[in-house]
Order: sequence, then C-alpha cells, then structure tokens
Amino acid sequence: MQFSRIKKPVSELIPAAQYLRMSTEHQQYSIANQTAAIALYAAASNFSIVRSFTDYGKTGRTLKGRRGLQELLRLVESGEADFKQVLVYDVSRWGRFPDSDESAHYEYVCKRAGVSVHYCAEQFINDNSISSTLLKALKRMMASEYSRELSVKISAGQRRLVSMGFWQGGNGPFGYQRFLVSADGTPKHLLKHGEWKSIHTDRIKLVPGPKEAVATIRLAYDLYTKKRKTRTQIADILNKRGLNWSKTPWNLNKVRYLLLNPIYKGAYAYGKHCHHYLVVSRNKWLVTENAFPSIVSSKQWEQAFKKVQNETRHYENEEMLEALRKLYLKRGKLTQKIINYSKEVPSVQAYINHFGGINEAYKLVGCPLNHDLSFLHAIRLSRGLREGVCDEICQRVREVGGTARKTSIHGLLILNGNIKVRVTVRKGWFQGGRVLAQLPLYERIAADVLVVGRLKPPDESVYDYFVIPTYSQIRGGIRVKLQENAPYLELYHHKTLNSFIETFRRIHLREAA
Repeated sequence: MQFSRIKKPVSELIPAAQYLRMSTEHQQYSIANQTAAIALYAAASNFSIVRSFTDYGKTGRTLKGRRGLQELLRLVESGEADFKQVLVYDVSRWGRFPDSDESAHYEYVCKRAGVSVHYCAEQFINDNSISSTLLKALKRMMASEYSRELSVKISAGQRRLVSMGFWQGGNGPFGYQRFLVSADGTPKHLLKHGEWKSIHTDRIKLVPGPKEAVATIRLAYDLYTKKRKTRTQIADILNKRGLNWSKTPWNLNKVRYLLLNPIYKGAYAYGKHCHHYLVVSRNKWLVTENAFPSIVSSKQWEQAFKKVQNETRHYENEEMLEALRKLYLKRGKLTQKIINYSKEVPSVQAYINHFGGINEAYKLVGCPLNHDLSFLHAIRLSRGLREGVCDEICQRVREVGGTARKTSIHGLLILNGNIKVRVTVRKGWFQGGRVLAQLPLYERIAADVLVVGRLKPPDESVYDYFVIPTYSQIRGGIRVKLQENAPYLELYHHKTLNSFIETFRRIHLREAA
C-alpha cells in the first residue's frame, strides 16, 4: 500500500517574512543560499513567505543604511505587518553589532509586537528556553568578535599593500590616473573613470595624468612658492585660465588640499580618517615615501607645506567673531569673496568649521543674511524635506491599499511593487521680481516618475509639486515660475500630491464591478 503526504491548503499556512543580508557585493551567491535554506525551513514549518526584506552589500555592524531591516522593524512596530514570523538564515545575518545587546534589542522589538524570529540554519530552536537564550548570546558575541577580527585583518592587509605602494580606495586624486598591474607587478593598462579591476589579486598603482592636470598642479605650486601668490589669488588665476578641477572651479579649500597633500611629492598618506570620517592627527598616518611618481619635487612640496602651516593658526571663537565684526563695520557688508581676500580674518571654511555655517557666523556679528549664501543650510533643508516627502508618499500609498518602500538610494521609492518614483526638492530663487525654480529633467532619470517638490523662498516648506512621468520625454534643466508656465508643463503641475497618490489605490475586482 502506498501512502501520499496530504498537503495542507494554502489558507492554513502561517504568513511569514524573510530577512536577507549580504555584507559585500562580491558575495553574489549569498542571498541565493540564504533564500534556499529559508525556503526549506518554511516548507518544513508550514510557513508561507509573504514578504521579503533584503539588504545588499550592507555591513551588519550598524542599523544605519540597512533599509531592509529598518522597514521590517517599522512595519512590526507600527502594527501594519501582515506576518507573525520572521525567518533569518542565522544570528550573524541579523547583525554583527559591536554591542551584542543591540541585536537582542531588535529581536525583542519584534517579540514585543507578537512577531517571532526564527534562525533557520542554527542548531537550536529560538523558543526562549534557557539553552536557546544562552546559545543566542554566545552566537551574538561570536558574530561581533568575528566582525572585529575581520576588521583588524582587513586593516592590516590594506596597510601592508599601502607600504608596497599599491593604491587603496576609489578614483585617484586630481592629477593622477590608476594603472592596473598583476599581483607580481606586471603592467597591464590604464583604468578609465568608473572602471574597476576584474581580478581580485590584481593591484592598482597611480601614475601622473592627464597632462593638463599635471601642468595645473605644477603651476599652482610655482605660483605659491615662487611667485608668492596667496591661495585665493591662485584659485582666481587658475579659474581665469579655464584650468578647472575635474570640471569644477577652484576655491580656497581645493588649493589648500593641493598644497598639503603629500601624494604630489610621490608619498602615500594612508589612515587620515578613522570611523565616522573623523580626522586623525598627522603623526598617526601611515606614510609610504616614493610610493608613486611625483608631480612636484619633495623640496618644493616641503616649502609649500611649511608656508601653509605658517599662515594657519588656531583661533578662538570669540577672536574669530571679533575679527569678522570689525571687517563688517569696515566694509559695510560681508561676502565670501571679501572674507577670503581679507588678511584680517580666517577663511570662510574656518567659520563653517567653527560655527556650522557662514550664516550662523553672520548672525552672531549682526550682519544681515544673504539668502544666496545659505547654500549649505539649503542643502540640509532640501534633504530633510525630501525624506519627509518620501515618508508622506509611502504612508499615503499604504493608506489607499498600495505598497510602498524606500530603497537604499536616497529619494528612490518602489510603489505597488514595480513603479520606481524619484523624489527631489528644489529651492526657488528671486529673479526679476519673479520666483523661479529648476526642474532637473536630465537625459537619464532612473525612475518611472519624477516628483519635484518646490520651495518658495524664504519659506522652508514644500509649496507645490511637479509630477513628471518618464514617458513625457521632457528633458533638460527647465526653469519654471510659480504659475502660468507653458501648457505642457502645467499638465504636470500640482498643488498637492492627492491625485498622484490616488493612482496607486488598489480596488478589488468585485468592488470595481
């Protein structure tokens, strides 16, 4: 007699979500392996996977940037989750947090909301027993320790390669090009911008180039060390001659970087920043002399370095403000050009570093604000408002029955599973008595719909929207007014996002009939 296994109907399956994470882009099979193991576990446990949250190429040491886990936790805490189980490959995929309590906290957040977490490849059942609790704590500590040891090993390996004169990092600095060599140093070919090595054991050296950039660097050093020009004057001279820094104009900070970077004498300075991009003191840098061909001589570089050091001194905040106040009373106004050209006050960048922005310094000395100078604040404001618009769209689409999620790319949403929506915010400006703004409708918009929120100065909230689908074929940086634009633009002009949200409403076929 033959017996066949009776399958339970789909309606009896328990809805579950899966969380997947791989730490580097090189682990191309990691997600597939995790998915296969979770699928087997789900089938054996009578689970039906209804949602999938994935973080591609994301470290497990922090929650920051892990949009998949963030969205999972948001759904769980909001009560919107349509699942009561979360399936994870193992404890390390949940996280390799330096503090193992952080991993336990996120699991508790799920548990508190009535959502259980299952580790599908572990040798224990996550049933809150004493043995499973102890094993989880041990696994979390092991995951954290593995991450710490791996970080130490990677750092040691990178420092060894630096000492051998191999470039570690992204594109080369201004005036240098990346040259690919094999593991034994055999030359291969120049790498173009955006091109990367395909063989893991290959290495990258730096060589001077292109010729125009090399000539620009040498000119800047000559102007500073031989012609005794100031750094501001050097920036002006280079800009007037059309010698741009990678298609962007020169400024005081770029000239300073150029004169202080030891790479231009052929030395490789590594480890200049630690975690969170904090600057490390120079005596702690790993410096490899003669790592690359030099563009300027060591003697000329030392001259420039010492001159910059002599011109630079540390200021107290009150001293800086008093100098700026005197300059304002003397000139009757303040601009970035006036500040950078004056020998009586520090540079604009110094005020930004000390006070968080040049406008903040203006306020403290009683100088009226020029909104054209508030670009740093405008950038921060626009980014914050963009996130607010993204959150509003996601929330309202879900309210009308659709689905919405953020992606790892800032301002890019996926609505109803397959519609890509790019969100951006643009600040308007006054010109000829009118308020104008620019729509960034460039040739390649990696989305199906572009949503542009406009700020009407001096307000710091979104005034209206342009919702433009890609199929409109409108291209270019188009300037628009508050009202009465060209008819083809007014078609996409909306005061609110109500009509846009309604397009994502989901209606059951029975209701539609």
